[in-house]
Amino acid sequence: MTGGFMPPADNALTAAIIGSFRQFYEQILEAWQTISASGITITSPLGSRVITAGIPFIRFESDDEALDDAAIQTLALHRILRADLVYVVAPTGYIGRTTCYEIGRIIQAGKSIYFSELPKDLPLRVNKERITTPSQLVSLATRKEIRPLYADEPSPYAEWERRLLTGDYLDT
Repeated sequence: MTGGFMPPADNALTAAIIGSFRQFYEQILEAWQTISASGITITSPLGSRVITAGIPFIRFESDDEALDDAAIQTLALHRILRADLVYVVAPTGYIGRTTCYEIGRIIQAGKSIYFSELPKDLPLRVNKERITTPSQLVSLATRKEIRPLYADEPSPYAEWERRLLTGDYLDT
């Protein structure tokens, strides 16, 4: 990866990549390289190197040293939610606590989200159409076939999820 966020050209697609940077950084790097090589601008991670691998909250060289972990996470959420789509790298279905938090914020924001594998440590219904490789994701994005999670799904569960977004809460 190379450091720094470069604003996308007009109408250029943007993507964020999330997952357990502590456990699966190599797989995240592979996804980053595949997606960015397609011309899609990556909003997060920025592309700088990890300072210390394997610690509970990963920091990058591009992170402001004066900020605490909570501030770094909030800034990362701004970059993640600015993206047109989010790709979750989840080898063996593992995503971890921080990624679970990010996924919740992503869904509540109505963003498009796709997964490398079905998440196992999050009680979230994910259709098989949302499980994709980075190359397949690039193809979907290029064809403009990305959609928010549950946007087009006709199931009652998807309707319940959509109602959460509009504040039309179930009374059961």
